[in-house]
Amino acid sequence: MPNLNSLLNKLRKDYPSLTFKPGERFKYTPPATIFYVKTGSALELLHELGHYLLEKNTYTSDIELIRIESEAWDQAKQLCATYHVDWDEDFAQDHLDTYRNWLHFISLCKNCQLAGYQDESGLYHCPMCGAKWESSIPPEDF
Repeated sequence: MPNLNSLLNKLRKDYPSLTFKPGERFKYTPPATIFYVKTGSALELLHELGHYLLEKNTYTSDIELIRIESEAWDQAKQLCATYHVDWDEDFAQDHLDTYRNWLHFISLCKNCQLAGYQDESGLYHCPMCGAKWESSIPPEDF
């Protein structure tokens, strides 16, 4: 399995239009920048590359964000063979769990703790007490 630096070198050659920059966390920023953590994992880097390759940069609902994250992990799994990186399903699912836990937390009604649903405008509604709220915590801050 290549270390992060050797993988970065390969990706820079294979994707010359992408810019790779060290940062505080792994993140793809459109149109063509991937931030990486120097002590991070190759899987996280391939996940961010997955976002770039899938060209899905926006979402209209919180559940759609989880779908996009899942698709980027699926893309990373496919890239593992090309770049000789060992796939770790538990690692990917642990990362997806952070989004699932975030979604569960923000969907809970502050009045009665029942899970609400999000409408097309992004507003959550409680089917029990009728409360309405917006998600106030971005997933990266959860």
